[in-house]
Amino acid sequence: MIPAQAAGDVSARQHDDALRRAYALIEASQDRDVSAEVETLAAQAHLIGWADVTLLLHFARSLAVRGAGLDDSEHVRAMLQAAEELGDPALLALALATTAHRAAVVRVAQAPDASGAEPLVRAAVLLDDTDSLVVHRIAAHLEVANAFHTLGLWGLAREQFALADPLFRSQRNGPWAEVVRRQRRVTQINGMDLALDEACALAEFGDWDAARELACRELPGTLRVLDADWPISWAATVHAFTDLFAALAGEPSPADRAFVASRADDPQTDSGLAMLAVADAFRAHHAGDHTRAAALAETVGSAIGPDVPVHVRLLALNLAAHASPPVALTYIRQLVDLRWNSRLSRTSSMRAAIEAERRRLEHELLRDQVYVDDLTGLGNRRAYSAYLERLRTTSIVRNRRRKRQDVVIMMIDVDHFKAVNDTFGHDAGDEVLRRIGGILAGHVRPSDLAARLGGDEFVVVMTQDADGVGAERAASILTAVEAHHWAEIGDGLRISISLGLHSGNPADVDRLLTEADRQLYEAKRGGRGRLAGGATARPGR
Repeated sequence: MIPAQAAGDVSARQHDDALRRAYALIEASQDRDVSAEVETLAAQAHLIGWADVTLLLHFARSLAVRGAGLDDSEHVRAMLQAAEELGDPALLALALATTAHRAAVVRVAQAPDASGAEPLVRAAVLLDDTDSLVVHRIAAHLEVANAFHTLGLWGLAREQFALADPLFRSQRNGPWAEVVRRQRRVTQINGMDLALDEACALAEFGDWDAARELACRELPGTLRVLDADWPISWAATVHAFTDLFAALAGEPSPADRAFVASRADDPQTDSGLAMLAVADAFRAHHAGDHTRAAALAETVGSAIGPDVPVHVRLLALNLAAHASPPVALTYIRQLVDLRWNSRLSRTSSMRAAIEAERRRLEHELLRDQVYVDDLTGLGNRRAYSAYLERLRTTSIVRNRRRKRQDVVIMMIDVDHFKAVNDTFGHDAGDEVLRRIGGILAGHVRPSDLAARLGGDEFVVVMTQDADGVGAERAASILTAVEAHHWAEIGDGLRISISLGLHSGNPADVDRLLTEADRQLYEAKRGGRGRLAGGATARPGR
C-alpha cells in the first residue's frame, strides 16, 4: 500500500504534468490539429476532477476553433464558468480577458469605438494578485495584452508584456521552465505583431517618419528569436513580419522571402505572399512610385487574413486609395484621423477605468477589514451596528408600503468558556471560538448577519420568511455545536452554548434585542446547553 503522503505527492506530480500538457496543447492548437489529444486529456481531467486543466483545454479548443474562422463562444463561456467556480485570480483573469478579446474582435469589425471594457478591466486588476501559479499568471498577462492590442490600446498591451517579463526570468530553471519557454515564444511573436500594427497605423495616419523609426527599432531583433524548435508556420510569419519591418524602415530585408513563399499553400500561413506584396507596396511608396504602390496594395489588400495585424491591411487599402478620386482620398483621411483620436480617448478611458477598479477593490478590502472579526471571520461590532441601522431604515420603508417580515434575534454565549481557557489554554479557547464562528456562518444566509460581539458572545440576526423558521435554525445551531468533534482540540473537551431567541417586527428591533438578551439569561439559568424564547427548553447536561 502506498502511504497517504506518497500518494499525495504522486497525485500532485500527475496534476502538474497534466497542466504542462495542457499548455503544450494550447500552443500546438494554433499550428496543427490536436483535437484528439485535447479530448484524451480532457477525459482524464474530468475523471480526476482537475478543473484548472479542463479550463485550459477549453482555451485550446477556443484557439483552434477561432483559427478555423468558426464561433468559439461555447468554449469561452465554459472557460469563464470554470474560472468563476475555481476562484484562481489568474485563471479568472485569463477567462475574462479571452471573453473581452473575442468581444473586441467582433466589435472592432462592427464598431471600432466599442471597447467591451468591463471584463478586461477586471482581468487587468485581478493580475495585481500574485497568488496563482506563475504559468497561469503569464498566460493571463498575454491574453490581456492581446485584448488591449485588438482594441488598439498598444501602450496598455506593452505594459502587460512588461509585467510578464520578470515572471519569465524567475522560471529559467524552475519546474515550469519548458512551459515558460513556450510562453516566451508567444510573447515574442505577439510583440512583433503589436509593433507592426502600431507602425502601420502611424503610417496610415500619415506619420511615416514615426513608422520608420519604430520599424528600425524592431528590425534587428526579429529573426534572432527563431530557433529550430519554432513551429514552421510561426517562423514563416516572423520572416513575413521582418520583410514588412524592413520595407517600413527603408532597409534591406534580412527575411527569407522564398521560405515565406514556400509556405503559401499552408492554411496557417495563407497570408504570406500577400504580406510580401504589401511590403513591396511600401517600398514603392518610399520610392515615390505611388501608382505602383497603389496597384500592388489593391491586388493584395483583400487577401490578407485575420492572422495579420489589422493595420497592415488598412494601410494597404489606404495606399490603394491613392488611385481614387481626390474627394474619396480626403474622406478616407478624415476617417483615419477620427479613428486615431478615438483610440487615444479610449486609452485614457481604459486607464481611468482600471484605476477606478483598483480603488474599488482597495476600498472593499479596507471595508472588510473594518467590519470583520479577525479571529472568527464573522462580522464584528461595527458590522453589527451597521446591520441594525440598515434594518431600522429598511423597516421604515416597509412599514410605509404596509409589508411585514419578522426579524429573528439570537443572542449566544459559549458555556463555561473561562474554564476552557483555564483548563486547555487560550490557544484552545481561540480555536473553539473559530469553530463556533464556522458553525454560525454555515447556518445563515448571505442576507443574514452572524457576528462576534466580543469574548465568547455572538449574535445572529435573520429575517423570518415563515413562522418557526428562526426557532428551527436556532435548534440546528445548538445541535451542530453539540455534535462537533471538540476532542480534536483537547482530550475530553466538550462545548455547549446557551441561546436566547426572540422575533418580531423589525421596527421594534431594539426591544427585540433586549428580549433576546433576557432569553439568553433564561437559558443559562435553566441549566445551559439549551435555547430559550423560541422553542421548548432543551434538557441541560
